[in-house]
Amino acid sequence: MADPTAPGRSRRPRRFAAAWAAPVWAHLVALALLLVAMMAVVGTASSFSADEGAAIVQARSLSEGTGWLVEHPVPEADPAGVNYPLEFSEHGRRGWTPYAKHPLYPLLLAGADRAGGVTAMVLLSLAGTVAAAGLAAALARRLDPALARVALWTVGVASPLFFDGHLVIAHTVGAALAPAGVLAFLAALERRSPARALLVVPALAACVLLRNEGLFIAAALGAVAGTVALRRSDVRPVAAVAAVASLVAGAGAFVLDRGWTARIVGATDGGPVPETLPAGGTGLLAGRVKGFVLTWLTPSYSGRPVLGLLLLVMLAAIAYGALVARRHPGDGRRILACAAVAAAAAVAALLVAPGTVVPGLLLAFPLGSAGLFLLSRRTLRTEPARVAAGVSLLFVVAVITTQYAKGGGGEWGGRYFALSLPIAVPVLLLALRDTATALGPAVARRAGVALMVCSVALSTMGITALRSSHRANARLVAAVERAGVSVGAADRPVMVTTEGAMPRFAWPTFDRQRWLLAGPEGLDDLLARLAGAGVTRIGFVTRNVDRDRPVLDAAGVRVVSTDDSEGGRRWHVLVVDIG
Repeated sequence: MADPTAPGRSRRPRRFAAAWAAPVWAHLVALALLLVAMMAVVGTASSFSADEGAAIVQARSLSEGTGWLVEHPVPEADPAGVNYPLEFSEHGRRGWTPYAKHPLYPLLLAGADRAGGVTAMVLLSLAGTVAAAGLAAALARRLDPALARVALWTVGVASPLFFDGHLVIAHTVGAALAPAGVLAFLAALERRSPARALLVVPALAACVLLRNEGLFIAAALGAVAGTVALRRSDVRPVAAVAAVASLVAGAGAFVLDRGWTARIVGATDGGPVPETLPAGGTGLLAGRVKGFVLTWLTPSYSGRPVLGLLLLVMLAAIAYGALVARRHPGDGRRILACAAVAAAAAVAALLVAPGTVVPGLLLAFPLGSAGLFLLSRRTLRTEPARVAAGVSLLFVVAVITTQYAKGGGGEWGGRYFALSLPIAVPVLLLALRDTATALGPAVARRAGVALMVCSVALSTMGITALRSSHRANARLVAAVERAGVSVGAADRPVMVTTEGAMPRFAWPTFDRQRWLLAGPEGLDDLLARLAGAGVTRIGFVTRNVDRDRPVLDAAGVRVVSTDDSEGGRRWHVLVVDIG
């Protein structure tokens, strides 16, 4: 047997320790390089979320000099505008804008598009993840300097921001601005400077201008700062200024954002009916419960029982192991047994369904779940920890009580909670660190390795899910383009769909087609209007061919060809003669 004390055996641990001791900025560079390398795995030619398509179409319109308005593609067949293709667009007397509810973000994307197209747009999101990780490290340093690097890598690689960084959405940029506001408040408290407290304004205002949830961050920080002002007379002026500044920044940015949108589209004169708050539930309370279960506890959208069981076993093992560690820290055998079960279940889930999307935050972020189960009064012994925990808690409660019952639609780890992750992670890591100290080095090290295995498995599943989704959507767009060629119109071919997400998923070819969106009940009327406008052949895309095909047959049209981009399981792309 080789001598474990031989020089070759100890060189690697020393090298790792030296690399780990590198400055935080070096870790940030390494994280950025890793995230950019993952772009080659995921790709940027397609998208995961339909919301990305709306943002990209809007950004391209701006970067090409066309402006905010994206005109109706077939107004002669739809003078009332009821079949405008881009779902959830803002509509006013001036026209339609695909993504003007937060105008700052498409402006940023337009700048990125000029610099490097969609790849640069994704790089903007990745920069948000890197910035959020760096600010989480800065916040963790105030709790315990030893946690700074751990917080950086946890936020950057183990949290849902790793997944979100590859999406063209504003979550990661907003998630960088949220901890910036908290850090500004803590710095003002530390220096007892009311003037420094005003630095919360730009961070929080920008956060609100990018995401609706930013308003909850501003309100939460305002409430926490107000509580500090009431409890501590020595910093009352600073905390009071921060509280007022947070609330004013949030409210002011919200009003500015709405006014900016209204100025772009003009006075509202109808348009898409927005979703109601309890959408998908049987009432307000039922919608809140359903939304919470979906965004915190649901293992997948597919309903695969084996996968769901494995991920729930992982979570249960983490929860029970945390309970034992809190009450019986000397019982290393049970703690390590739970750790082993959690790691094995996570790896098995990855092997069983590597490309599955996990919407539940507790399941997608096992390291954070472990820290949450281990939170105690001891964790909150310092002012920075109490501030971070208070802002995170109030934010989470606000999102749970206001989010849609269907959550954020297609999402990884509850995307509406993304803004709080860089604020909450340092506190959760502090709880883990305190527990590890009580367990002793041997048990803590092995349990930590098991949590790392869980995190790597889930992050790998997320990247695999992104890659799989991008490839599936690319096949769909290719099938749509083939259908467009078959339509053979002199102008751009007319494409009709009964699926709201479809025209947004088709952003890579959106400028080469003329899309129309119809509800199943209005499809026959739209076909008649198209025929009356002189359109003789269209492409038709549906996810529910059993529902829509009878409508086509009843309308007396002829299906020329069918292309099932997903082997007949999901999308169906038809070429249809209507004239």
